[in-house]
Amino acid sequence: MATDRISSTASLVERMRALASERTRETGRGGVAGSKQNADKNPAGVQSKEPAEALRHRLRDLLKTTDQTDVKAAAQARDSAVREILLWEFGSDFRTDSQFLPMVDAITKTLDADPGFTARFGELVEGLKST
Repeated sequence: MATDRISSTASLVERMRALASERTRETGRGGVAGSKQNADKNPAGVQSKEPAEALRHRLRDLLKTTDQTDVKAAAQARDSAVREILLWEFGSDFRTDSQFLPMVDAITKTLDADPGFTARFGELVEGLKST
């Protein structure tokens, strides 16, 4: 299931989506309620309600002042971006799910473990700043 929702960083978003979907299946949660037709298109059974441009705008506002040379600031910005992406993908009600924060932690740990993901996130930030 490929998507170009966020230009060249789509693979990073796809990985986050796969981790989130995997995490929801592990806990027995089938995702936010969706129709059978949507479930066929999206394994988690979820369809985002906002256009990708709304996510880009929110991420741009969130990340525009982030200094990528400051490791702590970059990590905090990344964590905030992960939360925004998950909420965009699974809906704002997902914020109240008991697995939301553990999922954010699991995804950020996965991102920390792979320098390639860190580099892609830096590209995402720079790409959003330039638009």
